[in-house]
Amino acid sequence: MLLVCYVFPPEAAPAGVMVSELAEDLAARGHDVTVLTGWPNHPAGKLFQGFRARWRSLERVGSYRLMRVAHSIRPKASPLARLWVYLTFAASSLINGVTLGRQDAVVSLSTPLFGVWTAWLLARLWRGRFINIIFDLWPEAIRNSGLVGDSVVYRLVRRIDTLNCLWSDEITCLGEGMKGHICERGITPHRVHVLPFWMDTNRIRPLPRENDWRREQGIAPERFVALFAGTVGYASGAEILADVAERLKEYPRILLLVVGEGVVKEKLESIARQRQIENIRFLPFQPEEKLAQMQSTADVGLVTLRPESGISSVPSKVLGYMSAGRGVIAAAPEGTDTAKLIREADCGLVTPSGDAGALAGAIVTLYLDRERCGCCGERARRYVVDHLSRAGIVEKYARLIEGR
Repeated sequence: MLLVCYVFPPEAAPAGVMVSELAEDLAARGHDVTVLTGWPNHPAGKLFQGFRARWRSLERVGSYRLMRVAHSIRPKASPLARLWVYLTFAASSLINGVTLGRQDAVVSLSTPLFGVWTAWLLARLWRGRFINIIFDLWPEAIRNSGLVGDSVVYRLVRRIDTLNCLWSDEITCLGEGMKGHICERGITPHRVHVLPFWMDTNRIRPLPRENDWRREQGIAPERFVALFAGTVGYASGAEILADVAERLKEYPRILLLVVGEGVVKEKLESIARQRQIENIRFLPFQPEEKLAQMQSTADVGLVTLRPESGISSVPSKVLGYMSAGRGVIAAAPEGTDTAKLIREADCGLVTPSGDAGALAGAIVTLYLDRERCGCCGERARRYVVDHLSRAGIVEKYARLIEGR
């Protein structure tokens, strides 16, 4: 089995983490698994320290093989520059992938546009199954982020991605809302399977809110922490957090903690400095061994989405909060898969997308009602364990890839 994904650890992107876990679990089922990926540079577009980009490297990581291939790396890339990055990754993946020999199944995991072509071509070359796993719906994701408009280029790229779906033997997506948009492209519904993100409930688990990580960061026990953890990108709608923090100034014990990286983070930090907002703090991505403590430091987790972004993605940060036993407040459009998940799990509050006042009000509601806040966290953890555990969801992915 060959898994093709543009991102992979040590990059912190959830898609890459899930590919590594899927590779481990497929190998544990007795399959010969290879992961084909690029050189670590996400999200800053800079090669990670300790790595030297080469044409190709092949190594064994535990029970599976890992092939990294050359591609363009561009810091702060424009949409066109990003397309070039994806195109060079696709071409390099195809040339290098052929050297791996026959694969019975090729899986594309949220690799944008041209990378899906690579996976499809390799699958057809070897007459194997081609599985298209979609975590973010392209190109809607970049349009809904405000990076491109409804232009000729956008419509062309959407047509390309539609072909990617039409050529797939099986497709998976994260929610019924995403499935509906895929089927609108003319894809028959029986080929589109809803398989959500999973969570390793041992990797991120409930711990005391007063822990070593919290003490290292100098966060006083009495402070109520509203955590935004993960990629601070265009689709996140995280720009409103500065306005939220300003509205919470009369509650000095509430701290907005932003942990992660992304193109919007610099803008947020600049606004916070200009306005002298002191109740919001910014930290980089944290090491793997610190994640459980970092998540448990929170009293509540925050997720924000631009009004249009909910149709094209489901932020994986939601499951991180839930697995840590923390309630979730989502500024997300009603009817989106994110809002539906929170309501189904009964683990938090949903406010209108882009409404800083409503989001601030929801934070205050749970700050003043700690019992309700705690109950949201308990229900969140229970839902993840019962419905979204790694073992259960990966089993469904594995059976689909195996053709059973």
